Amino acid sequence: MTGKERILAALAGERSDRVPFVPNIWQWFDVNDFNGTLPEELQGAQNAVEALKRMGAEVFSKFDGGEPVPTYHTCRHAVDFEGELPFGKQLRVSFTTFEGGTVRRDRIETPFGSLTHTWEYSRESGAPFEVEHWWKDFEREYPAIRHWLADTDWQVDEKTVRAGLDRIGDDGTLIFQLLPSPLKQFHWLAGQVNASYFMADHAREMRALAAIHEQKALEYLEKVVDLPDVWVFEVADNVDSLFYTPAYFREFCVPMLRKQAEMIHARGKYLFLHACGRLKALAPLFLEACLDCVEGQAIPPLGDWPLHEARALSERLIVCGGMAAPEQELQAADAGDRLDAYVRETFASMGNKLRFLFGSSCNTSPRTPYKNLLGFRVAAWKYGRLS
Repeated sequence: MTGKERILAALAGERSDRVPFVPNIWQWFDVNDFNGTLPEELQGAQNAVEALKRMGAEVFSKFDGGEPVPTYHTCRHAVDFEGELPFGKQLRVSFTTFEGGTVRRDRIETPFGSLTHTWEYSRESGAPFEVEHWWKDFEREYPAIRHWLADTDWQVDEKTVRAGLDRIGDDGTLIFQLLPSPLKQFHWLAGQVNASYFMADHAREMRALAAIHEQKALEYLEKVVDLPDVWVFEVADNVDSLFYTPAYFREFCVPMLRKQAEMIHARGKYLFLHACGRLKALAPLFLEACLDCVEGQAIPPLGDWPLHEARALSERLIVCGGMAAPEQELQAADAGDRLDAYVRETFASMGNKLRFLFGSSCNTSPRTPYKNLLGFRVAAWKYGRLS
C-alpha cells in the first residue's frame, strides 16, 4: 500500500497492511538543519517531507499546506527584526518565521491605536518564545483588539496547498490547518494568564470577541472545506486542561467545533484538534464537540490520558500519538531494547489497532537521536501489522 492509502484507511477504520508510522519531525528537522547536525543519511534533504520519505515513514504533514492568509480593510501590519541569524539561514518554526533576525517585532495599526508583539528565538531550545503579547491592558487595548478581529478576513493560498500535496505525493497527506478556537485566540492575544483573568473579569466583552472570531473561522472553513485531496482539517490549538478548563472548553471551544464538524463531516472528511498536555478532564467534551481525533496525544508522565483510554472512550475516535518525549530522547546503551518494548506494549494496548496512527506526542524533541527514530519505525512495522 502507499502511505496515503494506509493513512486514509486508518482514518476510516478500515483494515490495511499495518498501522501508519507518522512522526512529526518538522521542528526536529529544522533545528538540526539550522545547527548543521542532521545525520549523514539526511544530509542534503531539502525539508522534513523528504527526510520522512528517506526514513520510510508515512507523511502526515501540518506544515505543507500553508497558513491562513490575513487581509485587512483598515488595519496595517509591519514587522522588524533584530539579532543575527547563525549561518545566514532563515529560521522556520511552527508559529512564525525569522527571516531577518532572531527577534521578531510585529506591529498592528488600528483606528483605535497600535498593538505590538515580540517573538524571540532560542537556539538552545530550538523554539520561539513570546516575550511580549499583543494584549497587555484590557481597557486600553480592547477597542483595538476588537477592531482588529473584525477587520481581518482570511484567505487560502491554493498554490501552496497544491505544492504541498505534490511534495507529499502518494507517501501521505496533509493535515490542513484552520484558525484556532476562540479560547486559543485569546491565549495568542493576551497570553494564557491574562486571558484567564480577562475571561473571568470581563465575561460579556470576551464572549463578544469569541463570537467575532468564530464567525471568521467558519467563513474561512467554507472557503477551504471542499479543497480536493484534503481530507483532514485541524483546529490549531494547544489543548491542555491546565488552561483549557472544562468550563472554558465548553463555552469557548465546543460551539465552534460542533459547527465545523457538521460542515466537514458532510463532505466525508475529518476534524482534528491539536493537543499538547493533560486531556483526561476534557475527554467527554471531545465527543460533545464531535471531534474525530485529538492529534498529538501525550501519554503520562507529560500527559495524563493513556492511548488505550482514548481508544476506550469511543471506537469512532481516531487515536494519533504515542511517541513520547522520554522515549524519544533515550540515550542509554539499552535504548534500542527499551524502545522496542515500549512500542510493543503500546500497540498491544490498542486492541485491534484500527483508527490508530502511531506518531509523535505533540512533537519530536530536537534532542532525539536519529537511531531512535529508526528504532520507532522498525518496531512500528513489526508490532503494527494488521493483515
